[in-house]
Amino acid sequence: MHETEEDEVIERCRQGDLAAYKMIYERYEQPLLRTACRMLGREQDAEDAIQDTFLKLYKGIHGFKRGSRFSTYLFRILLNACYDILRKKDKADFKDIDAEHLPVHSSHEVRHSLAEAIAMLPRQMQACFVLFAVEEFTTEEVARILGVSAGSVKTNVHRARQKLRAWLSESTRGDEA
Repeated sequence: MHETEEDEVIERCRQGDLAAYKMIYERYEQPLLRTACRMLGREQDAEDAIQDTFLKLYKGIHGFKRGSRFSTYLFRILLNACYDILRKKDKADFKDIDAEHLPVHSSHEVRHSLAEAIAMLPRQMQACFVLFAVEEFTTEEVARILGVSAGSVKTNVHRARQKLRAWLSESTRGDEA
């Protein structure tokens, strides 16, 4: 969907056109699901977050500022929904991340280890890493989504990579013993 086409669809959403909401859903469902799975660890929780995201979008579409990037707005809603779910859960409940949504080119063991490592990152660091390194948003887009500075995003991504490298190297060393 091109930007001008997306603007038209958003305008139709503002007018209550359910077919336009369906177009938005079909366009963004998979990227949102991937992000939510990485943030929450369980596909069922991720689906709940997406459902909540689209409900909030439906109720609050008039809060979207014309001229802003819609994906930034939508991913901000998603992350808030994920944070709400995480606040309600005990940490032990979401450490089993669904490795099926990680890149296919990795071995099962590495995907599982990486999933565990991502799940153990602090929330802000995890969100920065997933949005930047996995979903491939720019630093500036991640900053807008999270409401932080671009420098904070860069720092969090850098620290996340350091922690993930250390955790994975420690994990693989433990397997060799």
